Amino acid sequence: MTEVAKDLRDAGSETDAPSLWRQRDFLLLWSGQTVSETGSAVTQVALPLLAVVVLQASTFQVGLLTAATTLAFALIALPAGALVDGADKRSVMIACNLVRLVLIGSVPVAAAFGVLTMAQLYVVAVAAGVCSVFFDVSYQSYVPSLIRAEHLMSANGKLGTPPRRSRSSGDRVWAAG
Repeated sequence: MTEVAKDLRDAGSETDAPSLWRQRDFLLLWSGQTVSETGSAVTQVALPLLAVVVLQASTFQVGLLTAATTLAFALIALPAGALVDGADKRSVMIACNLVRLVLIGSVPVAAAFGVLTMAQLYVVAVAAGVCSVFFDVSYQSYVPSLIRAEHLMSANGKLGTPPRRSRSSGDRVWAAG
C-alpha cells in the first residue's frame, strides 16, 4: 500500500463522529446556504437585466447598479466584522437572509404595480450588499463553531458546492477556533 493510500485511510479513521450528512445542524446550514447562494446568483444577473429590459437603463446606469452591489464589501467589511463579533452568528445570518428576501421581493412587486424605478434598484442593490457582508462575516465565524475541527475541511468542501456569487473576495476559508 502506498504512503498516500495509508494517509487517506488513516485520515478517514481519526474520528468516531457521524458523517456531516447525518448532522442536522450542518444539513440545515448547507441546504439554507444552497438556496441563498442560488438566489444571490440569480439576482446578480436579474437586476441588471431587469434594468435594461423594463427600465431601458443606459450602460452607465447598469454599471452603477453593478457597482452598487459590491459597494458594501469595500466600505463596511471591516466594521461589520467588529459588529458581528459579539452577536449570535446564526441569528445574524437568518436576519440578513430575511431582509434580502424582502428587498429582492420588493422588485417584482414594484414592477407588477408599474412603480419600479432605477432608484429602487440602486437601494435594493446597496442594501442587499450590506446584508451580504454581514451574512458572510457571520457565516465565516459560525461554521467552525458548528463543526468539529476534524470535519472542517470536509465541511468547507461540501459548503463550497452551492453556486457562488462572483466577487473578488475569493473562496471562503475557515480556521478552527
